[in-house]
Amino acid sequence: MQNGHEVIGEPDGADYIVISTCGFDQDREQRSYGIVSDYIRQYAAVAKVIVCGCLASINPELFDSSKVTIIGPRELDKFNRIFQPRINIERISGGMVNERFINKGYGFLNAYYLQICQGCINHCSYCAIKKAKGDVKSKAPEQLIIELENAIEEGYRCVMLLGDDCGSYGADLGTNLADLLNTIKDYDIGININYIHPRQFQSLYPLLHPRTLERIEFMNVPIQSTSRRILDLMNRPYDANDIFKIIHEIKSKYQHIFFETHIIYGFPSETREEFEDAFRAADFFDSVIFFYYTDRKNVSASRLKGKIPTAEIMQRTETILNHPRFRIKHGNDHPPVVLLGYELNTTDDIFRSIANSLPHSDFTSFNQRSSS
Repeated sequence: MQNGHEVIGEPDGADYIVISTCGFDQDREQRSYGIVSDYIRQYAAVAKVIVCGCLASINPELFDSSKVTIIGPRELDKFNRIFQPRINIERISGGMVNERFINKGYGFLNAYYLQICQGCINHCSYCAIKKAKGDVKSKAPEQLIIELENAIEEGYRCVMLLGDDCGSYGADLGTNLADLLNTIKDYDIGININYIHPRQFQSLYPLLHPRTLERIEFMNVPIQSTSRRILDLMNRPYDANDIFKIIHEIKSKYQHIFFETHIIYGFPSETREEFEDAFRAADFFDSVIFFYYTDRKNVSASRLKGKIPTAEIMQRTETILNHPRFRIKHGNDHPPVVLLGYELNTTDDIFRSIANSLPHSDFTSFNQRSSS
């Protein structure tokens, strides 16, 4: 809006329609593709459709370049050429997320969203986002502090630090996340972190000032598996038990911190025992979110042997649904809670997602499966 453009509530009457896509997994890729296809069909004749986000780089062949403009995460300067702004996109800071664009059951509606970096220093075998965003590119600490001070002046009392891996922050600048957090601690604002790779979490934790830990309200540390064998296949060099020990130590002193984690189930060659062991995460984390594994384009995990049959993925999903702490959505339940990382209104929705994302799926409703 500072550039003289008006954001309107409906696509009718728009000159430009900007669609941010996600290529994290097959479910989100298909949903993104469906949304883009619908908008092309309805509006491409009267508006310029711009497709951005990770999927624009992960799988650009999905989109007809004669009908859309494709802008990958490392091509944001294209927006400057299209809109000829007074303020270039790279100079636009964070802010409160528009309520229309956030899952109210999950997001932090009152937080100031501050992106501290893009990309990461990791090389997870299953991740296509790394290929889309590349190595870490961090904002200068001085710039972040200016943005933070402006947010506080505007009345914000909590900040959400965003990054593909906040733990990678500063590796390209000769600094690190602990230094940044230990600076932010002196401001009257709660700190939320989404996400931090467990390996970086291990190395940065001893560097955090006690006052910093008092300021932290939320942290997502995605362990992805509790099996060291599976973590090795994922190219994630840490032991989940070491992460559990750190979480336990922090929680013994700072009970207010809400810890969340992610688990990928059905990774190639994962045994039923390795899958079930992952529920131990609920003994340490306040929220454990499960995602079923899907192959992504041009990543090494897609070439691994021992792919888990879709029928077994369905069975493991039922195990998650039957967990005593399972909840279909974030709510006011006392933690820990176990969730699935998908937009669900009913339990059938997850089985439809699996049926659409994985080969050779015969979908039957959860109620039918449970009663059979």
